[in-house]
Amino acid sequence: MFIKHNFDNHDGEVPVWATVEVLSFGMLSKIIKNLKTGTGSSYFILASNYQYKSKKGNLVKPSQKMLTSWIQGVSVLRNMCAHNSRIYNRTIHTTPEILDVDKITPPPAHNGLYQILLAMKYLRSSDEEWIVFVDAFDKLIQNNSDVVGLTAMNLPTDWKDHLSV
Repeated sequence: MFIKHNFDNHDGEVPVWATVEVLSFGMLSKIIKNLKTGTGSSYFILASNYQYKSKKGNLVKPSQKMLTSWIQGVSVLRNMCAHNSRIYNRTIHTTPEILDVDKITPPPAHNGLYQILLAMKYLRSSDEEWIVFVDAFDKLIQNNSDVVGLTAMNLPTDWKDHLSV
């Protein structure tokens, strides 16, 4: 409805925010993957919203490949949840690139929820909302600790340190 409203009321033009509202995560990741890069480009502006600290402490923008992998990872998890698929004790074949600070040694035996939760952290809309999510997730694990194992979710023992902001 809002697309038609914008089209009808703005000389047949639909703003980008309205278009993005109807895109799937998968389609959004493909669009980002195909954006031109370079100073002043749409990708450069977009990536500025997802800067992180490098090993040297500098703020850097994620590469196009990295940002796309985060969105694809979240998309896969979203689709699994939307179709009532099992995510516990499961290998998830789409693996987002994670920051060096979040890599664990030894690396996990399989790809799973940990990497996608990190991608969600990197893409978070606000620190406050993310803190609420992590606290709720922690409570869920604690309340079910008799039947839920961290290794089955591919979570390291210090998972909360990695997911905290």
